[in-house]
Amino acid sequence: MKKKVLILSLVTLSILLILGNFRWVDLESSVDFRYKYDRWAGQKWVDFYPPLASTNSMEFPLIYIDEINQDTLETYLHKQALSGELANTWVERTRITDGYVGLLLLNILAVIWSGFKLVILRNQKKERLS
Repeated sequence: MKKKVLILSLVTLSILLILGNFRWVDLESSVDFRYKYDRWAGQKWVDFYPPLASTNSMEFPLIYIDEINQDTLETYLHKQALSGELANTWVERTRITDGYVGLLLLNILAVIWSGFKLVILRNQKKERLS
């Protein structure tokens, strides 16, 4: 029974890790903008690298548009922030990410717990036979 739990936990952990690797799709990029698609949330996001910043970027969702440029960036962010759409999209993404991380941690704990139980039971059997 303990081996089945361990095997099931390892299989589930493997599936979760594979799913995590396929969450994001990198789309077209330009000098200042890198677009990506979140498959789980069905949202398009953009990383904006300001020209004077070294490696710091700003990440935000694209709502109702497919691409953006520096001329419309400030207006777009202001409009979406005032409407609440920007925050709603962030919250949705955060909930999905938190759920994934929670499942991943629970699964890792199940693997550790099952492994310890298996080792302890094996040691107890050896002691009984000795």
